[in-house]
Amino acid sequence: MKYRNFISILSFICIFPSLLFSQGFLQKHKYDNSLEQKSTAGTEASKWFDVVYYRLDLKVATVPIYLSGKVTISGTCRTDSASRLTLDLADKMRIDSVAVDGWRCFFTQNRSSFVITLPRLYILAESISIDVYYGGIPSATGFGSFVFDNHNGIPWVYTLSEPYGAKDWWPCKDDPADKADSADIIITCNSNLIAGSQGILASVIQNVDGTAAYHWKERYPIASYLISLAITNYAQFSNWFRYSDTDSMEVLNFVLPEHYNSAIQSLPRVIDMLAIFSDLFGLYPFIKEKYGHAEFGWTGAMEHQTMTSTSTFDENVISHELAHQWFGNMITCRTWSDLWLNEGFAQYSTALYLERQYGIGEYWNYMNNQIDNAETARGELGNPDTTSVRNLFDSRLVYSKGAAVLHMLRHVLGDSVFFLAIREYANDPDLKYGTAATRDLQSVCERVSGKNLSYFFSQWVYGEGYPTYLFSWTWNASGDSSGVVLNIGQITGRDNPEYFTMPVDIRITAAGRDTTITIFNDSQHQQFVVDFNAKPDNVVLDPERWIMKYVIPGNETLPTAFMLEQNYPNPFNSMTNIIYRLQRQANVRLTVYDMLGREIETVVNARQTPGIYEYRWIPRSLASGIYICRLKAGSEYLQRKMVILK
Repeated sequence: MKYRNFISILSFICIFPSLLFSQGFLQKHKYDNSLEQKSTAGTEASKWFDVVYYRLDLKVATVPIYLSGKVTISGTCRTDSASRLTLDLADKMRIDSVAVDGWRCFFTQNRSSFVITLPRLYILAESISIDVYYGGIPSATGFGSFVFDNHNGIPWVYTLSEPYGAKDWWPCKDDPADKADSADIIITCNSNLIAGSQGILASVIQNVDGTAAYHWKERYPIASYLISLAITNYAQFSNWFRYSDTDSMEVLNFVLPEHYNSAIQSLPRVIDMLAIFSDLFGLYPFIKEKYGHAEFGWTGAMEHQTMTSTSTFDENVISHELAHQWFGNMITCRTWSDLWLNEGFAQYSTALYLERQYGIGEYWNYMNNQIDNAETARGELGNPDTTSVRNLFDSRLVYSKGAAVLHMLRHVLGDSVFFLAIREYANDPDLKYGTAATRDLQSVCERVSGKNLSYFFSQWVYGEGYPTYLFSWTWNASGDSSGVVLNIGQITGRDNPEYFTMPVDIRITAAGRDTTITIFNDSQHQQFVVDFNAKPDNVVLDPERWIMKYVIPGNETLPTAFMLEQNYPNPFNSMTNIIYRLQRQANVRLTVYDMLGREIETVVNARQTPGIYEYRWIPRSLASGIYICRLKAGSEYLQRKMVILK
């Protein structure tokens, strides 16, 4: 059911674009507000340098804590002449020396990057190999990047670099658009600990000083943020994905000893998930290596390539992370503005898993929750706030609306074409093991379907909100031309878009009859006549909920006066609902003040069309007392008192 208490009849603007922590959402972290100011920078690395290979040879000391090592970065020159090279690294990690093709070079270290003076001029297509020797205690940005932790007194070290955190602990080109062709990750730690990372475990060498070196080899393309490590006294077990009569792949699980019994009951479900997703999208993309999980200390999970880091064995979260191996890891968002291609696909893939595993009812249960959440989103899906990690990973916008967009696209294309298009997208040779932007998905879907989908992507990915339909019907019983007359109008309360173009299902029921037709609604006010030779009992717009929307029945009319209703509940504690009515289009500002006239928050500041609006307001850190809600529309204003009681 739609939670109408939370949704504007015309449009709902979410007040706080924070992450929602609820079952089924990827929860990447225990978010620390103090990290926000240090987590907004993307790459500063030279665009002309094309990364080909990373080799991380790291020593992780836990008493005292320290990270040191040598990182080799190999790449190709993509310019006619290059004399200086910039790479990413936070200044908490101090560089000892840099060598380029064996020549020791001068460098300068900045806050989040370092600049190398190359030993000579490099020209187009030349290869370059850089060795960086460095060490320090990594700083925490974004979701935390690199953590020295413990469980039951045992050292526990883990990473989560998405989106901008790889540079916090190792030198790299921290840009999702530039994936290395391969990587080696060598982790030296205390010999009583186990270290997990990407790819295949090539060797474990026991050193005479009481340490062990774990060498992981990743031979598929990989983005810098997907390289990880996880270290502690893991208990481990394996399951096997048998993808043919003669072939199988290991699913390797590293879990805390105290969680072993729970993990061994829950994680084997991933075998069914691998089979379902391989059938839908093509064979698991890292089939020559492995899949697996490594337990870490953040809330939720992170889709590190071939080895997801997780703190939960929840079925929906595990399926979400596995889906990322196709959408996020095999095909990576080209820029962080394209993040919905990672998160929306993974979120929607959970719905597809539930549908295949448990039936269509579970699909709809899950998607109704996603749509409820998506309808509270604020902003454009294709233009998230990439300057704030908190906002970039807004679950309502990037996760739930991303899933809702794919759900709607499925209905626009029809099941057979939709699943063919998604499979073609996942296996497009120009995208597979590379990167993608929204236009690439649109192009594949248009090629497979033969349809122009510009309207769909422009309004749902680069527009805001969802349609409010004013829907009414009558039955015309005049002789042989009897039929149902449908009247559909739209209000969005926004200029982008002014209305939504969509195929819309209409269900008509009468005694002994139940018919569903699809009309193509492509204007703000439209009338359709449907042949129907019996008087309907009921006519319903979009009965299954394929569209994010709100429907005003035909017996409801637009407001004839400007009105601000009393908020409810009142008094209130954690939240209240504010309703107002506009009889004409106006610039609207809805603001909350304290009794001294100090502005607390602007809830709405937008140009809005006539209609009834309802907003959910959540006060943050406000004391009990009386507050003023003031509504201004054009030159008119109204206000009411609200009482917070804690």
